[in-house]
Amino acid sequence: MTARKNNSKQGARVVAPVPSSFAPMPLSQWGACRASFLPSSHLTHSFTSGSQDDDQCPVCKSDKYLTPNLKLLVSPCFHKMCESCIDRLFSAGPAPCPVCTTILRKIQFMSQIFEDLLVEKEVRERKKVAKIFNKRPEDFASLRAYNDYLEEVEEIIDIDATQARVQRYEKENKEIIAANESKRANEDKYLSIQLELEKERKQQQREAYQRELEEEETAKKANEIEAIEELANSNKSAQSILAARQNTLKRSSAARQESATGAAPVQRPMISDLLAISLSQGDRRNEDEEMVDIDPIASPYEDPTPMYTVVNSYHDPVTDHLIDSRDKTDEQKKNIRGLRAGGYHPRFAYQRDLHEAYSGIFVAPS
Repeated sequence: MTARKNNSKQGARVVAPVPSSFAPMPLSQWGACRASFLPSSHLTHSFTSGSQDDDQCPVCKSDKYLTPNLKLLVSPCFHKMCESCIDRLFSAGPAPCPVCTTILRKIQFMSQIFEDLLVEKEVRERKKVAKIFNKRPEDFASLRAYNDYLEEVEEIIDIDATQARVQRYEKENKEIIAANESKRANEDKYLSIQLELEKERKQQQREAYQRELEEEETAKKANEIEAIEELANSNKSAQSILAARQNTLKRSSAARQESATGAAPVQRPMISDLLAISLSQGDRRNEDEEMVDIDPIASPYEDPTPMYTVVNSYHDPVTDHLIDSRDKTDEQKKNIRGLRAGGYHPRFAYQRDLHEAYSGIFVAPS
């Protein structure tokens, strides 16, 4: 007590003894304890400040909190600006970016697809590079050469050297790039037409099915009315009249289904000719090959099993040692049974191969 009084007289700081409840805390728990004493605004600031900056125009400082309909567009230098500032700054022609002074045009601003601008930048750069380095596997002599080409494109990282290299490559391969771009455009057009035809075909099927339901409902109501009139005016028993009407209704329904099945299918236009326009003379693919559209539902299924007979063994050097156990010791026979893997027999493979070989015989070429 005397020492404490002397320290207080000298202006020293009085240190109270540390209770046992305030023992040193492990470092792993210190972060949670510190967070419990901080205000919530301090905790959320580090997480919300980045999103607030992303949702704010750097020119007019408008944000989506005060202007919910604010639309921010991304420039080629990956800086955001609102549409009103873009119209005000770039309507007269090219002008420098207010953030980095890069010369920009109004038409170069695009909507942001990804939330992270780094991902947006990488995707745009990859699209730009892929538009120029667009060679296909058929443009190379081997698969290894094509894989080396893909690896070479993926390793483009030096900005200055890459830009010079891309420009040089674009100049040297201008014809190939144009030909592949034309192929891609025609393939996209072909695909869109195919999707449109498929959509139209499904719409026609839905309409035909709806008409069939309506006709069946109309026929059923007419049959009920006729049955009531016949019951009122005929001397026959009610059971015989209802049975006759039921048979008539079944026959009419079967006739409608038969007429619908025998109706001529909708003739589709030959769209595969669109691809022939885009084929260059240097294309190593077969130009006469057409894309055949096979409808597995409409095509009748024929079981090919009666067309072939599976025998117990064939001349197959790969599986002969699994079948022929003659002139083998007991140990070798035991190994053969082990290689068959629990009930397997090479006959299963022969049966599957023959079934696959004969399954496509009845598919009519188009």
